[in-house]
Amino acid sequence: MPDGVPFPNRLESARRKPLRRGKPMLSIRARLIVLALLAVAPLMFERIHAIEGARAEGAARAHARVIELAHRGAEAQNEIVLSVRALLQIVAQVYARTAFDRGDCNQYLASLAGTIPWIHTLSVAATDGRITCSTRTQAIGLNVGDRAHFQHALHSRDFALSDYLISRIHEPPTIIATLPALKADGTVAGVVLAAIDLQWIPELAATATRRPGASILLIDGGGTLAAASANLESSIGKRFADHALVRDMLAHDEGTITTAGLDGGRHIFAYVRVPWTNARLAVGLDQQAVQADIDRDIGIGYLQLALIGALVLLVTWFGGDQLIVRPIRSLTRTVGRFGRGDLEARASAERWVAEFEPLASAFDDMADKLARREEELRIANQHLEELASLDGLTGLANRRGFDRELQSAWQHAAASRQPLALMMIDIDHFKLYNDRYGHVAGDTCLRAVGETLSLVTLEEAVLVARYGGEEFALLLPGLDLPRAAALAEEARKAIEDLMITHAEAPSRLVTISIGVEALVPEKGLPAAELVEAADAALYAAKRNGRNAVVAHAPLQFSMAS
Repeated sequence: MPDGVPFPNRLESARRKPLRRGKPMLSIRARLIVLALLAVAPLMFERIHAIEGARAEGAARAHARVIELAHRGAEAQNEIVLSVRALLQIVAQVYARTAFDRGDCNQYLASLAGTIPWIHTLSVAATDGRITCSTRTQAIGLNVGDRAHFQHALHSRDFALSDYLISRIHEPPTIIATLPALKADGTVAGVVLAAIDLQWIPELAATATRRPGASILLIDGGGTLAAASANLESSIGKRFADHALVRDMLAHDEGTITTAGLDGGRHIFAYVRVPWTNARLAVGLDQQAVQADIDRDIGIGYLQLALIGALVLLVTWFGGDQLIVRPIRSLTRTVGRFGRGDLEARASAERWVAEFEPLASAFDDMADKLARREEELRIANQHLEELASLDGLTGLANRRGFDRELQSAWQHAAASRQPLALMMIDIDHFKLYNDRYGHVAGDTCLRAVGETLSLVTLEEAVLVARYGGEEFALLLPGLDLPRAAALAEEARKAIEDLMITHAEAPSRLVTISIGVEALVPEKGLPAAELVEAADAALYAAKRNGRNAVVAHAPLQFSMAS
């Protein structure tokens, strides 16, 4: 506070200063209305909801896409098989009624097979399985009697399909369609066979793989990869029956699953059972690629939202700064001045809108009261600080006061290169004294011991403290160990001379044990070393039978250790 101006007079002077009022351009309520009109929270929440809805829609579209492709492949096979069965029915009927020689038979089959592009080979086999005529010369004479599809057609006298025949040179897989040629009497004249190239597979693969990371799989009933898109061509013919994807496919006729594909990458798969077979066709889209497409759309949406938010932020920032922030900053500066000790700082020195005037007046009233109380609090805090460092029973310093004085004395001793001595004192068998004579007598004993220690060490001790319970501590700056030990012996004798009866003690009197240590502080050596050394000496005195003084020789502390 500046000299020459009484504190109360300054407060009264500040209180008499009138508030300078000016007509504001816009009230605080009007400003808040303007900011509220700029708020676009409902629009932004609606936009976020729409963006997140687009994420779910994108995932649903991906699932729908793979399901559509899988069904498209299955329908393509169904159409092919139906067309081939119709052709085989024609051939079977003609063959059963007409006695072809080999040349005529071959020519007839060739003319029919040429009309259907996906028929690779068209043949007729006798009932023993020997091929008698075929569009492929190399096939004539081959015996297919041991083939399951041939035996099925022969015995069931119905249309049958083979398992997929897998190419080793990355061509589409082939299946063999068979149909018995029945004579008028119902006997089998022969069996017509057609090797079908599944050309819909590469066409489907081309359609599916227009999207990055897309793939198709054709798994036969045994779990073998019969066909696949380019990324898995090297695995065609391998068996994957133990793969999680394949197990799920073979367990159901159709379904969707998001899992690791045969190439190890996670895909969104849709699969269906291929008509007329036990095979499963699966179409997969790379989950990461699908998610990337969705995230790109989502990112654009959030970018638009961010631009709107940035615009709102700019408007709110500059508008709010002019309309609200500046008055608040002005009031904050006034409060800051007062907080830094400028007791004359008052809000009335500023120009306020009507809504801020009550706050400014309230601050001025608060400042007046705080200024009056500041001095009262300072005096009270000083008194409390003193009380917090005193022991309520003995009137001596307590542990907190001792610790603070120890640090101060330790630093002073280090700076002056003088020894600092410490006595740690314990009343012998004090618990037994309390048990025998009661706590009131115990408190009287503690006070007597504390007063006697203070008197004996009056000229030497900078502090006599009640360290805790029945333990006392004395700080003796400038005393070396022999002088401190001698003073300790005087203190021990003075307590013994009090002749305080203690029936439970060996000497029948109240006595004390004292541990003494004196150190010249070294750089980096903590004050706790002095306390620990004196405490160790105290315990040595107690082990030696109590009512004794133990003074350690000066300790040599190696900083390297």
